[in-house]
Amino acid sequence: MSFIENNYAKDITIEQISKALGINRSYFGKLFKRVTGKAPMQFLLQYRMTKAAGLLQVTDLKIAEISAQVGYENQLHFSRAFKSLYNKSPKQYRQETRRKKPVELEPVGKKQEKF
Repeated sequence: MSFIENNYAKDITIEQISKALGINRSYFGKLFKRVTGKAPMQFLLQYRMTKAAGLLQVTDLKIAEISAQVGYENQLHFSRAFKSLYNKSPKQYRQETRRKKPVELEPVGKKQEKF
């Protein structure tokens, strides 16, 4: 897991992950699925898209920049992968989940005066 968390922005393969762990690729895939319930590449895809969704909500980065930050050189491939999980494009997701205007909070303990 930590290998994926530390390298998700790179073009990584199951072979690289299993090699870094010093275990057979096939054994790694079976073990990973048993522990997480997901295939390694499925986990990687979901991890990348979760990171991308967070960036779409809280930054003004261009979608191409977010795509690159989560390991996709091709923005079209990123958009397709994102839509496969969220059922909407990155642009639509950003528009629907981002606050249009900051929420204004009143100071705690301050009473409102009536006029």
